[in-house]
Amino acid sequence: MCGIAGHVLRFSSAESSFALQSITRRGPDARGIESESIHGHSVVLLHTRLSVIDLTERARQPMRDRESAWLITYNGEIYNYLELRHELTALGHEFDSDSDTEVLLKAWAQWGVGALPRLNGMFAFAALNKQTGQLWLVRDRFGVKPLLWGRRPDGGLVFSSSVAGVATDVGADIDLDYCARGVRYKAFELPESGSPFRQVRAVPPGCWVKVQIMDSGLDVAEGRWYDLSNAVAIRSASLESHTDEQLLEECQKVLASSVQLRLRSDVPLAVSLSGGLDSSSIAALAARHVPGLTGFTYGSPDESVSEGPVVAAFAKHVGIGAEFIWPKHDANGLDSLLERTLTFQEAPFGGLSVLAQNEVFRAVRQAGFKVLLGGQGGDESFAGYRKFFVVALRDALNRREPRGAIQYAWSLGLMLLHEAGQARMYWQGLSRYSKRRPFAFQLVDWNPPSIDLWGEQGTTLSDRQIEDVQRWSIPSLLRYEDRNSMGHGLETRLPFMDYRLMELALALPARLKIAKGFGKWALRSIDRGIVPDFIRLNRRKRGFDVTQSWIEGGIGASLRNRIQANRLALAGHIDKNLNVEQRLSDERLAKDKNLLDEALMLAWLIEPVRSRGEIA
Repeated sequence: MCGIAGHVLRFSSAESSFALQSITRRGPDARGIESESIHGHSVVLLHTRLSVIDLTERARQPMRDRESAWLITYNGEIYNYLELRHELTALGHEFDSDSDTEVLLKAWAQWGVGALPRLNGMFAFAALNKQTGQLWLVRDRFGVKPLLWGRRPDGGLVFSSSVAGVATDVGADIDLDYCARGVRYKAFELPESGSPFRQVRAVPPGCWVKVQIMDSGLDVAEGRWYDLSNAVAIRSASLESHTDEQLLEECQKVLASSVQLRLRSDVPLAVSLSGGLDSSSIAALAARHVPGLTGFTYGSPDESVSEGPVVAAFAKHVGIGAEFIWPKHDANGLDSLLERTLTFQEAPFGGLSVLAQNEVFRAVRQAGFKVLLGGQGGDESFAGYRKFFVVALRDALNRREPRGAIQYAWSLGLMLLHEAGQARMYWQGLSRYSKRRPFAFQLVDWNPPSIDLWGEQGTTLSDRQIEDVQRWSIPSLLRYEDRNSMGHGLETRLPFMDYRLMELALALPARLKIAKGFGKWALRSIDRGIVPDFIRLNRRKRGFDVTQSWIEGGIGASLRNRIQANRLALAGHIDKNLNVEQRLSDERLAKDKNLLDEALMLAWLIEPVRSRGEIA
C-alpha cells in the first residue's frame, strides 16, 4: 500500500513541479525513484512505501523485472499473490522477494493485460517498458485505489495517487459540474468525472490508459478490461439451477474466503466496527483466525447516542478487544480536524461523518496498526439501503409478479414501521431522489444537474445496485476511505469489495436480498450463529454518529469564519449580499444537511490545492 507518481516529459520541457510531498503520507516507510530516457523523453516513476507485505529492502519500489524490460510502481495489495506466485513459478519464473509487487510485475510481464482478470485485490499501477516505449496506467475493478493523470500544456503527461499533485502540473480549474452534482446528490466521483479539476482525469475503475512514447510525441489510448454488468450477467446465468440453500451456502463460502485472503499481512491488523451487520460479519469471521483481534469504533460504551454500547456487547460476545474513539474537541481541535480532512481528501465531501472517519483512522494508526479491515460495499452488494425496497417493489410490479410485489410491499411497510422514529432523516434524504420537489442551492450560485437516482422505470434491483457500485455510492465512499486512511499511513481492506463476492451478491435473486422487512437478507441468513441477533436482526441503519455538539462546539464557527474571511476568493460562487452569520447559524447547519454540505464545499473552494506540510 503506497503512493505512486510519475511523468513523461520532453527533455526540452520544464521539469514536473509536483514532488514526493503529495504522496509521502501514503507511504511513510520508504521512497524510491527510477528514471529512463526513451525516444527523446524523460520518464520518471516515483514511489512512497507503506510496508505491509515483505518488509525487507528486496520489496522496494519502483521495481524492475530482471527477466524482462518492465519497471513498475504500484499501490495496493494483490491478495491472491501466493497462488499466482505458485503458478508463475511453474512457468519458470524466479523470485527475489516475498512481495506481492514482484508477483504483479512478473504476472504483467507474462500475460500483459491478460494478467488483470487473475488478480484479486485493489491496485493502481504504472508499468513501463523501455524497449517498446509503452507506459501503462492500470486501475482495479472498482477503483478502490486512486490513479489520476493529465496532459501538460507542453504535451507531457503526469500521473499520481494524488489529485492535487497532478493539478499542480496540469491546471486546477474547478469542475463546477462535479461540485454541483456532489452537493446535490452526494455523488462526487463518477467513472467519467473522477476529479474536481477539469484538467485532471481519473483512470476509470476497471480500465487502463496506454501511453506510447515516440520521437514525435505521446500517443494516448484508453480501454476497459473489466465489465461489472457483463460479469454479473454471466454469474447470474450460472446460478439459475441453484436452490436458495445452495446460493446461501455459496455466499457463506465466498465471504469467508474474501475475509481470510485479506488477513495476509506481515504487520499487525485490526478491524473497523460500526455496530452494523457488515463490519460485524467481517470482525466475527476474522476473529476465528486472528488471536487477540482488536476492533475500533467511533463511539463510547457510555454514550447511548453512539454505537458504543452495541459494539461493546458485540466485542464481548465474539471475544475481541474494542477501542472506542469519542473525542472531546474544543473549537480549535475541531477546526484542526476540519482542515486535516480537507487536506487529506483533496476534493469536496459531504457531511461530518467524513471527519469522524478521519479520527478513527488516526487512532488506529496511533495504536500501532497499519492494516484495518472494513465493511465498505456490503450495502451496495447485498441491497442494504432503504431505497432498494422501493426498487424491488417496482421491479416486481413491472414484471407482473404479484407474489413478489406483496412480499416487497410487506417488507417496505415493516421497515418503515420499525424506523418511524427516523422519519425526519428519511425526508431529508429523499430530496436526493425526488425530481418533483424543487431544489435550489442556498449559498452557491449554481444550477444543479437533474439526475433520477431511482433509475429508469424498467431498472431491475440488480441493475440499480450496479449503478450504486459504479456511480452513485461506492466511488465517492471509496475516495473518502482511501484519502482518510492513507493520510495516516493506514491501509484499509474491504472484503465486500472482493470481485467474487460482489458479482455473486449482485447476481442473487431479489427474494434473497429483501425479505421479512429486512435488506441484506442473504447476509443475515448466512450470519446466523456468527453475528449475534441483536445486530443480525436489527433493522435500524446508522453510520458514524456525529452529534449536533460538533457544530455548536466549533465546526459551525469554523465554517463561518473561513467563508467570511475569504469572501473575495469565493466571489465567483456566492451571493455578494450573503449574510454569513445569519444564513450559517449553528441551528440552521444542524437542521439542514444540504446547507452544511454547501458550507463544506465553500470551505474546500477557498483553497482547492492545499499544501500538506506538517498536519497533526
